Amino acid sequence: MTHQPPSQPTDTPSSAQARLQTLEAQVQHLQAAVVQAKALFHGAPQAALLVSAQGRVIDVNARGAALLASGPQGLTGRPLLPLIAAASRPTFTALLGRALGDRGAQTGEIQVRLPDGQVLDLAVEAVSQQREGKPATCHLTLTDVTAFKAAHRTLLDVNQTQTQQLQDQRYRILRLEEEFESVMFLSARELTSTVTRAENFLTLVKPGTEDAAPLDHAAKAMQQTQALLDSLKGYMRARNLRARMRSVDLGKVLREVLKEVQPQMAGRDVQVTAVPLPTVYGDSQVLQLILHEYVGNALKFTRTRERARLHILVQSTDTEYRIGVEDNGVGFNLRHKDKAFELFGRLHPPGSYEGTGLGLAVVRRLCERFGGRAWGEGRVDQGATFWFAWPKAAE
Repeated sequence: MTHQPPSQPTDTPSSAQARLQTLEAQVQHLQAAVVQAKALFHGAPQAALLVSAQGRVIDVNARGAALLASGPQGLTGRPLLPLIAAASRPTFTALLGRALGDRGAQTGEIQVRLPDGQVLDLAVEAVSQQREGKPATCHLTLTDVTAFKAAHRTLLDVNQTQTQQLQDQRYRILRLEEEFESVMFLSARELTSTVTRAENFLTLVKPGTEDAAPLDHAAKAMQQTQALLDSLKGYMRARNLRARMRSVDLGKVLREVLKEVQPQMAGRDVQVTAVPLPTVYGDSQVLQLILHEYVGNALKFTRTRERARLHILVQSTDTEYRIGVEDNGVGFNLRHKDKAFELFGRLHPPGSYEGTGLGLAVVRRLCERFGGRAWGEGRVDQGATFWFAWPKAAE
């Protein structure tokens, strides 16, 4: 008995025709997709090229051809590298390599040189296109950033020019300040010498003079002139003081100041009280100058009081300490509070109280130099309080 092999199924004409129709439909669909993709590529609003792994142009859209000043036929099949400026070629080669290495979209900037010699700055985005059985290609999107780069370079040039001008101006100002300070010091020295000689002359002439009143007035004027010169020299020293920043105990500074003003307190009934003073970060010499000026002023303007009372106040905020010196002296009109801190500013007639009007100006300048401030409060015949604010993080 023999075995017959099983019979193979055979396609009927109708089933084969159905499969053929399906394949034809798929091919038509693919062809339509290719046509649509090409239409999108060629009609894209941005310049685009399709290049091979070797950088040869496979296709270019209308925007790309126009940007590179060439027709599509003039670019297709040509290597792109000769169009790229020599300095940008390594950048472009590396960009293409990263994109084809399946590292996602890559961006960079290159320069291209057109046939007419014009150089364009282009921003490039490269995306790899991998198809099975096909060589790898890369889609390039080009954006002309020439105008932007030119504007950026112009801004950099302007900024550099302005920076240089500011440096030159600062140098000139520093030279003028040095010259001004030199003239001030030399003038003060010469004037001091002249005033000293005049005072010595008046001292020699006065004993043999019957009417010494005019000479007394002259001697007093000389003394005032000498005091003014001393104040000017002190002001200039304060301008040029070199700060040594450290922690400073204001309580200790106040004790030193009270020792210094003992001659002003001699023979007077003076009561000085103070709340606990903080430790601040600053220059001890500067802080001593400020407190000395405030305490000295308070003693001067309480001279007419039977009992002088001075009280040192402290207020603290998140950013600063406010130190005040309160007195029960003659006070001042609050409308003129800023005048006291001006150069040669006075709150009282010159003949009423001694002084040159420079001390508080020095205080304000020193405070502002370290990021602080200075001001005063008062009422006529009801005393005054002079404050200075010192930052907790001094400059």
